[in-house]
Amino acid sequence: MAKTDYEKYINTDELLALQVTEDEASCDEEMTFQVIHQISELHFKLIIQYIHQADTYMREGGVERAVEKLNRVNMHLEHLPAVFDMVKVISPRDYHTIRLALGRGSGQDSPGFNEILRLGPTLWEPFEALIKKENLSLLELHENKSSYFALFQLMQTLTRFDECFQSFRHQHIQLVRRMIGLNTKSLKGVPAQMLERGAKFEFYPHLWQAISDLTDATGTSYDPKPLADKNK
Repeated sequence: MAKTDYEKYINTDELLALQVTEDEASCDEEMTFQVIHQISELHFKLIIQYIHQADTYMREGGVERAVEKLNRVNMHLEHLPAVFDMVKVISPRDYHTIRLALGRGSGQDSPGFNEILRLGPTLWEPFEALIKKENLSLLELHENKSSYFALFQLMQTLTRFDECFQSFRHQHIQLVRRMIGLNTKSLKGVPAQMLERGAKFEFYPHLWQAISDLTDATGTSYDPKPLADKNK
């Protein structure tokens, strides 16, 4: 039977041939493991594309378009933990069978994840250029959000990106804990506890510090009322 246009466009034959066959699988759950990780790499591919686009828009002054692309990044990062939750249907015993079939392979070798880890901090340069163009500090941007609302939204979206990526890494640690435990080493000889150190890494520490600075600058009062822009 001739292929449909859908099959041709999606390359379904090639796509569905990328997984182990039942005869090749080390156990019944290996295809589950493989498909979930292939899905995650496709999510990473889209995230990487959106990061590049956001970078380009920021450098061109297209703040609203950059926010749009970063919102897509965050949408994928928010969804990815649910994708990896499906790994939990695999028993720890079967997981170890699959893990041994990986040889010295490790999730730490994911090209998509590692590229996001590399690209994330690079968005700081074009963002910083935008606020410097307005002669603004991060605290002043917080204090004058109505006057610079597009830039404020961009700052918030970058903060959310950092938060989502940290959250994804933390939830991945819980998955590792569930499947192999944290008091062990990866197949590459790296202690699983090292993942916890990575989960604390921040793309944009200055953005987090600015929130603390705003709290300090605001102070306390027994007469709460809406804070108006300081009209820098």
